[in-house]
This record gives sequence, C-alpha cells and structure tokens, in this order.
Amino acid sequence: MTIRLPAAAALGLVLVLTVAATPASAQDKPATPSFINAPRDWSATLREDVTALHTVIMDSHPGPHDPLNPEFGARAEAGLATALQRAETTTDAGGWWWALRAYVASFDDGHVQMGLNESGGFPTRWPGFLTAYRGEDQIVLNRDEAAAGAPPIGARLIDCDGVSADRLAAERIGAFRGRWFLESQHIQFGDWLFMSSSNPWTPEMRSCRFEADGQIRSWPLTWRPIAADDLSVRRQALSGRAEYRFGLTTLNDGGAWLSMPSFDGTPGSDAHDALTPLMDELETRQLELRGAPYVVLDLRGNGGGSSHWSREIAETLWGGRWLEVHQLPAVEAIEWRASDANLAAIRTYVDEWTAAGESADRIGWAQEIVDGMTAARAEGKPYWRDAAETSPRPPYAPDYAPLRVRGPVYVLTDAGCGSACLDAVDLWKAMGAIQIGRETSADTVYMHVRGDELPSGLARIAIPMKVWRGRQRGNNEPQRPTHVFDGDITDTVAVQAWIRSLPES
Repeated sequence: MTIRLPAAAALGLVLVLTVAATPASAQDKPATPSFINAPRDWSATLREDVTALHTVIMDSHPGPHDPLNPEFGARAEAGLATALQRAETTTDAGGWWWALRAYVASFDDGHVQMGLNESGGFPTRWPGFLTAYRGEDQIVLNRDEAAAGAPPIGARLIDCDGVSADRLAAERIGAFRGRWFLESQHIQFGDWLFMSSSNPWTPEMRSCRFEADGQIRSWPLTWRPIAADDLSVRRQALSGRAEYRFGLTTLNDGGAWLSMPSFDGTPGSDAHDALTPLMDELETRQLELRGAPYVVLDLRGNGGGSSHWSREIAETLWGGRWLEVHQLPAVEAIEWRASDANLAAIRTYVDEWTAAGESADRIGWAQEIVDGMTAARAEGKPYWRDAAETSPRPPYAPDYAPLRVRGPVYVLTDAGCGSACLDAVDLWKAMGAIQIGRETSADTVYMHVRGDELPSGLARIAIPMKVWRGRQRGNNEPQRPTHVFDGDITDTVAVQAWIRSLPES
C-alpha cells in the first residue's frame, strides 16, 4: 500500500503550499501579506531560514544518503551557497522569498515544497500583456486593450534584451519553479515571464522582439503595477484550470463519467467526505459501470493525496483477480529516512487515524513504520527498509482473472496530475486503461511528504520522507497520453464530444 499525505496536517500543508507558491493566482486572496512591508532585517531572515531549510533536508530527506543519487549533497550545498550569497544584498521580502524559492527549485523535486503562511501575493508589475505557452512558443494571449505599446494577441516571442525566449523562460521562471524540462511546468507557470513579482534576482526586461503577421518587431516595455484581483482574472483565463466536482454521471450515450478532482485522504476534508460515499456508489453500480460502452476516469484538477482510492476503484471496476494479475510489479524496496522528525510525523498519523476511527490496516501500516524507524534509529541506520510494501504478490493465472469491463476505460489527465494522481494513472494503465488528454506532471522517487516551519514563522516547507527503489515509471518521468486533446482541457462538453470520436485502443 502506498499512501500519500494521509494526515490532516500534512495534506493541508501541501494544498496550501500549492497555492501560496503561486502568488496572485486565481485561487489566492487579493490581499498582500502583512509582513511584506513590515520592518525587518531581511538579510538575516534569509540567512536563518535557508540554513534551517538546508538542515531539515540534510537531516530528514532520503537524498543525502542515497547511493543512487550521489550528486544530491553537492546540489544542496550549491543551492545553499547561492542563497547565502544573495543574503548579502537582500533588503526586502521579495529578495528573501525568491532566494528561498530558487533553493527549493534547485532540487527539481515536486515533493520539496514551500509556501507562505499568509494568503496573498507580492506586489506585481507587468508591461500591459501576458504570454503563455502554446506548444513550444510563448504567445501573447492577454493584454490591456486600453494601453498602447503592447504587442498584439497572437504575437510570438523571439527574445528580450538579446536573450532568446527559451533561455528567458528557463532563467526567469524555471530557476524559481524547478523541473523546467516538463511540459506541465510550462503550462502551469509559463505566464510568469512578463510578471515582475518583487523578485530582485530577475530585473525587469527593457525591450522584446515579437513576430506577428509574418514580421518581427521590437517593442519597448513599460512596466507598471497591476492590481492583484485584475491579475488573478487574467491568469485564470490563461491557466487551463477550472473547478471540477466529484461524482459519477451516466452520459446520454450510456458512457460512465467518474470525476475525481482530488485524492485527499484526510478524514474530514471535503475530498474525503466526497470520495467515501462515491466509493460506496461505485460498488452499488458496479454492474452498470462494467457494462457501459466506455468509462472515463476523469482526473482533471487532481494533484494527488492518498493512493488507496485508486486501488479501490481498480478493484471495483476490473475486479480483485484482474488487479492481482495485471497490477504493476512491486517496487524493489521502500526505504524510509529514519530521522526523529520523520518518526514524529508518522506517530501523528497513528494518533489522528485512531481518533478518526480509520481502519486497523491503515493504523497498523503507520505503526509498523514507527516501529521500523525506531529500530533503525537505535542502530544508527539512515533508512528503515519496509519489507511489507515490497513482498511478492501471490501468483494468479490469467484464466482466473477474466476481464469484467465491456468497453474501453479512458483515464483523462491534465498537466496538474502529480503524486497519488500519477500512481492512479500508473495502476489504471496497467489494468488496460487508455490515457487521454494532456501530459501529466511528474514526481521523483522521493515521496510521502511531511511539513515543517521555517524559523521566521513566515513560511512552511514540505519534504519527502521515503524513497522508492525500482519503480517502473522513471524519476521525474510524466505519463503521456495515447490520444492528445489540443483544445481547452477544461471544456468538459468539448472533451466529451472528442472522446466519442476516439478509437477504442
């Protein structure tokens, strides 16, 4: 069993971090955090916070002792050195925040995260337009129509101040977001190129060249403030994000549409409260699902949570025997970094699940990790190897596992699919499902995060506690769809019409 962020504190942190790490996004409140303009020695604050962050990573992250990642320590030290160098000239909250973000991004790991404790974003300036990725190009897709001096909608960015568009994005976005080799990062953060969000490490560009109507022209940039609520609306229009609802729907042609925009496993959370009765409904309507002309497992908007939901769905849809025969091979090993802080985090799971009346299996799983970490600590070992998660599965002959699903099963993904959402795609594709939609995000083999707070009290961090050995999907490797949807992935009506035109394999 693989469970991601099941404790209330841990999962709540990740949801907050995802929002707070993107100031002024559509999900953010428009208020500016109170600490931004408060008197403070920001140089000392950066130095203290990044040193503490580095200490937590070296103490509790699986990477420093990973023989398969010998560069991890050097990368961590290089990131720390850069941040400490920046601390020498840091004078404001923006310098503090973006230096920390660059350090976090340097790990190229979506499970190393950071977010502000207060809602809101940093004061932002723009030159009157925003670009976003369309394919490999940065295209002007939003502009202030009342302002002169901005390139037209549809113009393609060539370069700025003599720096190519690709390099600009890597240096001005990727360096502070990480994993810039992923399409999903381009989709989610590409619109940051022409936002100046109080980041002193990326000075505002002066002039850019764009191609429009077959001609290349230079445009001088005039930067000015933009209100947070105005920026939020504009970014939402570019984001490809939408609000999705949990539920099982039967379409007009008999197709079954199962929407799951989260796998949050925290008892009492909105997702947990929606998923629990939804699992019961799937059991009740099992024959209907299996007899549908096609089934769509809609993961749009799903950024992860707990992987036990996807396994339950697989058992209901395909059956336990089919699952045993076709599921992914067990990983070679699960190794937990045995630190005092990680041990305390897993003990919290035991307490929370016991209080919430969770199953004995889940509580026993956490207690086994507590016992294993405790033993490893006593022996001075950096890892506890979880043999229970990697034990061989009983062999079942295929003739004992008939396929129980009549039509094709499609897994609909977008660029935000990560963590336990990726686990679901891995599992369901192994069952025979066909991935459609957009390429997913990706994760490293370091996972299952816990939270911590930085000394300043202004931000929280999340780091992974375990490492998978021998996972079939590679490190930071996305899942790519068999059928790519090139339109607006949030347009459910258009997506449904497109799905009806797909071949069944």
